[in-house]
Amino acid sequence: MKVSPAAVSSLTHKTIQNHGQSLRCSLSTLTSSTIPRTTTNHNQIQQRSIVGLVHAVDKRIYRFCKTLMPPISDTEQTALGCGTIGFDRDIFSGTPSLQHLVDTYTPKLSEEEQSYLDNEVNTLCSLLNDHDVSMQADFTKEAWDYMRDEKFFAMKIPVEWGGLGFSTHAVSAVLAKLATHCFDANATVAVPNSLGPGELLARYGTDEQKSYYLPRLADGTLIPCFGLTGPHSGSDATSLVGSDCVVERGENGELGVRATFKKRYITLAPVAGVVGLGVNLSDPN
Repeated sequence: MKVSPAAVSSLTHKTIQNHGQSLRCSLSTLTSSTIPRTTTNHNQIQQRSIVGLVHAVDKRIYRFCKTLMPPISDTEQTALGCGTIGFDRDIFSGTPSLQHLVDTYTPKLSEEEQSYLDNEVNTLCSLLNDHDVSMQADFTKEAWDYMRDEKFFAMKIPVEWGGLGFSTHAVSAVLAKLATHCFDANATVAVPNSLGPGELLARYGTDEQKSYYLPRLADGTLIPCFGLTGPHSGSDATSLVGSDCVVERGENGELGVRATFKKRYITLAPVAGVVGLGVNLSDPN
């Protein structure tokens, strides 16, 4: 039995239009049952026709799936419009180029950063025993004190506030070395230098907030953590459930927020003195 291209196109279109049903017309059925195989030239023509049919079906499916995708919220659109994109753009394009990455970025440690990696980091590694940390569910007092004294929690805090002011590349190098000795030490140092509110305070905090929190974060008096994961949502800042924050104005006209949230699985929460929160912020007015 022969099937004309118009009939195949009509069948495909009608099948995709039905949102409640799956595609019933498989390409294997078309090729094995409905398209005859004769000469070599005829087969080549059939193959080209099938390739064209595949592209047509793919486009129709893509257009259909686009209608099912949720719209981008105003907040997400704002986030997408901020800053720039780099190698992650190439990854999502499906054509990443490592050579382009090498040519574009030339990260290099400063002398101070290299010295820190060769000395302080090596000393901390010598104080860590991964097995003992896992069994005791804690570091030794010596390890805790050393991390505080040598500003392992303040690598991203500016020097003027008592931190080290290291680059992101230096922080990455420190974390990579720590991970080879003790993963818990890696996570403990990573949170204050990435998710912790130290860098956010340095960039966006008021002068009063900076003068109070940053020196205490830098010397380890305060350990920070970041509360994102909740009972009904994981580490996805765009899908927070049960973490709501409403802007309110007090009697004296001062702006504030009222927060209602539940969090769990928060790294460093038992020892934290400063907590950053991931919440859905709304302003009724």
